[in-house]
Amino acid sequence: MYNSRWYIEMNKFKAYLTLIRYPLFAIPIVATLPGIILSGNITWRAGVALFVALLGYWAGMVKNDYFHREHDAIANPHRPLPSRRLDPRGAFIVASTLYVICLILGFLVLNYKAGLMVVVLIMISHAYNALLKERGIWGSISLPVGIGLLSVFGALAVSGTVPILVWYVFAATTLFDFGTHITTTFKDIERDKSIGIATTPLQIGVKPALAVSWTATIAACVIAMLPCLIENVDYRYSLWVILALGATCVTRIPLIFHQTEKNGYLALKGSMIASITFFPSLMSIAMPLWQSALIILPLLAVTIALLQMAKQEV
Repeated sequence: MYNSRWYIEMNKFKAYLTLIRYPLFAIPIVATLPGIILSGNITWRAGVALFVALLGYWAGMVKNDYFHREHDAIANPHRPLPSRRLDPRGAFIVASTLYVICLILGFLVLNYKAGLMVVVLIMISHAYNALLKERGIWGSISLPVGIGLLSVFGALAVSGTVPILVWYVFAATTLFDFGTHITTTFKDIERDKSIGIATTPLQIGVKPALAVSWTATIAACVIAMLPCLIENVDYRYSLWVILALGATCVTRIPLIFHQTEKNGYLALKGSMIASITFFPSLMSIAMPLWQSALIILPLLAVTIALLQMAKQEV
């Protein structure tokens, strides 16, 4: 009896790991860190801010599967909700509970500005999952705005203010993730077309979508380089920008010539790896390069390992 109960709970736990897409755990962390580091006021609140970002990200992933479980029943019947490994109502309650925890921590543990930013982030997440994901370019824009705002949240959480450098991070991160989001839709383009989901490539065309994706990525890198030209800061942080652009180019170029599922997944994995070096790149302005490497490289290594090991779509 005990072993049977333990087996059921372990299967449920594994199903939730699938829902939250655990190989991508580093994304909200590296998106929030620059705001914390560049604020120059690192306290115990930094840990709370990262925890809130992670919980909110996971809640959004669960809500994503909840709102799109009918399409998944056709395209991805093995996912936890359409396969009934998890009850949809239970998953909705779990995700909503995580959002409530984020709000409590934001308002009561951090400060009211951080709490208000949590409200904004939850609204963006809900709008994307419930309304905008299947509306082409609007979905590709809305989610990256939320990812970009995590740096603003990080700054507000620890200092209550947003330094000018954090706004560079916001703009660069949003544009980079915008390009990434468009790229990730190519892996499912035929499947999405067959079930009537209007992703950006299907809405505006494959070639225009690729052009927009590349333009956004290059613009993000240009914005990321502006502080060393305008704000008179040390240029060494640009190493991370260059590495991110290199990883993006190597894995995305095949997609230009052949828009196949295989090339789509290659571009997706390259974009995830590039994001982990690009999102936190500007935090190196406020710390030695070796210290930023001690943060970025372990997260990058774990992400690569998890992406290789995970037998699930991300």
